[in-house]
Amino acid sequence: MRNIATLLDERLILLDADVTSAEQCIRTMADLFETYGYVKPGYGDAVVEREKGFPTGLPGKGINIAIPHTNNALVNKPAVGVIVPRQAVEFAVMGQKETKISCELILPLVVQDTKRQMAMLKKMMKIIQDGELLQNLRHAKDKQTILQLLSVLNDD
Repeated sequence: MRNIATLLDERLILLDADVTSAEQCIRTMADLFETYGYVKPGYGDAVVEREKGFPTGLPGKGINIAIPHTNNALVNKPAVGVIVPRQAVEFAVMGQKETKISCELILPLVVQDTKRQMAMLKKMMKIIQDGELLQNLRHAKDKQTILQLLSVLNDD
């Protein structure tokens, strides 16, 4: 299994992003994923549609996070994106689409196989439970810091 380090690409990290909605976050990152060859055209639409029925907002320890993703039909190669928005962005809560939370970190996933997607989501749960890590990610000043902080996902 390839480790997360190969899934991180500093071109997919947006700090102080001027995004104001869940859909704008999804489409902005989908455009980057497509530009750099991670996904096929139509990926952004697929994620937006999936988010409507199966939202990905999660309450984190001190900071809420969203992990937008979709099925693998439009994936060329796996990746993890990072959006640190200028202002928190509202996402619906996973399993409670009527409930909205303000997310200060958005970590879009592009995963090719279902087993890998489940493994990645489990690793993401570890991040969500680490309040200090979430704060450090939220307040990182450069992409290298983000890459270093997310290297914790390498631990199995």
